[in-house]
Amino acid sequence: MGKKSIATDLHIGQVDDEELRIVLSSILPRGAQFRPDEVEYRTEKDAWALSLHYRNGKIVDATSGPAITSEIKNEIQRVINQDILGETGIKISRWTMFSGRIVEGKWCHGNDLQIVPAPPQAPRPLELMAEHPFIVDFPFAGSSNFIIEQFRYMKRARELTLLLNTFLSTRITSPTNSARKHWVYVHQDSTIVTTWASEGYLIPNFTYIVDEFPVDDSPSLEKVESNTYYNSRNYVDDTLTIPAELPKLFDAFYALHADARERFIRASYWYQTASNVWDYSKSLYLTSLTNAIECIAGLEIHRSMPQGEVQEFKPSTLFKTFMQKFAPGNPSGAQLDKIYEARSEIAHGERLLAYDHTIPSWGLDQTSTKDRDISDAARILCRGALINWLWSHAYPSTRLLITEGVKIGKTTPPGTKSGIIVYSPDPE
Repeated sequence: MGKKSIATDLHIGQVDDEELRIVLSSILPRGAQFRPDEVEYRTEKDAWALSLHYRNGKIVDATSGPAITSEIKNEIQRVINQDILGETGIKISRWTMFSGRIVEGKWCHGNDLQIVPAPPQAPRPLELMAEHPFIVDFPFAGSSNFIIEQFRYMKRARELTLLLNTFLSTRITSPTNSARKHWVYVHQDSTIVTTWASEGYLIPNFTYIVDEFPVDDSPSLEKVESNTYYNSRNYVDDTLTIPAELPKLFDAFYALHADARERFIRASYWYQTASNVWDYSKSLYLTSLTNAIECIAGLEIHRSMPQGEVQEFKPSTLFKTFMQKFAPGNPSGAQLDKIYEARSEIAHGERLLAYDHTIPSWGLDQTSTKDRDISDAARILCRGALINWLWSHAYPSTRLLITEGVKIGKTTPPGTKSGIIVYSPDPE
């Protein structure tokens, strides 16, 4: 049989690319790739049956190979119609997430998602500075294929984790399925034992997939005005709170066109990566924050150009232009230059931030304070710019949502006393 397009038979453009790959891999288990934009699917006997063709990372066509048969084609169509296009109803995933603050209340965003406290039997940390479990309920389309169904709710859970981590003032994560292991301390009776153990979290006697949104009688999460909420220097709470504009932030995200949504999720990935690597590398932390901005900086500057005009800009120009428009507090060009220059020196191997020296120096050195200030400024400005950019797309006639930026005080002359009084216990 000759090589010809079978895109219509595979419903390309109508079904999710990943779900289509799941179906094809279940029927044609072997594969090969000889061109960057083409992936072959083969039979168990390694005979080439069909190819998927890509453009800009998306499947745009499919062509038949010599081993395609009417039986194989009919089976693919049957499974697509049954497992992808077939209607099996809406289910609710009860996904576990972790918050840097204790979650004692609930919040609902229509029928899209619901945040509730973890059930009483959920394992909880015995300290305040920890990952505190909570549950996010959200709907997804069920499937008769377990792998496709799992893909659907895991994809949605990943998206919600990244968005909540960007929108909320504390770090939000989900349990990993990467099977990472660590040496950990375990208390056995009165003895501390060291053991090699996997990451993992499981709530006993808990149903993770249900048919309806569970009813929860917890009080609502406290809402805080945005400029107060995102000002970490002045606002800290032991329990999870939310910005008053959280519903509008979610609405703004879903109103973006597909490419912009994908870029914002990519930016949120880098923003979360920054907090994930903080304990391992302050230099990578700074790099991740600037990466988050670069995910959407180019999109914004080209959006403001006349129709059809194409112009290339240096990455540093894109970063600075974007930040001067969206970062809170109208940061100066000099302040933004310091952030980007430090990131460039790190990325090109010129230096590490002071905190990442293999053997930390005792006391302060000439870069300690400067590097700390750069990292603090990047955290405040980059997250603020991401949220302000999203806000401006949905509400262009209003002011930026976050306006409080980095406070810059007067330079203190050398030799000035700190003003801190140290009290010592009276001698007995």
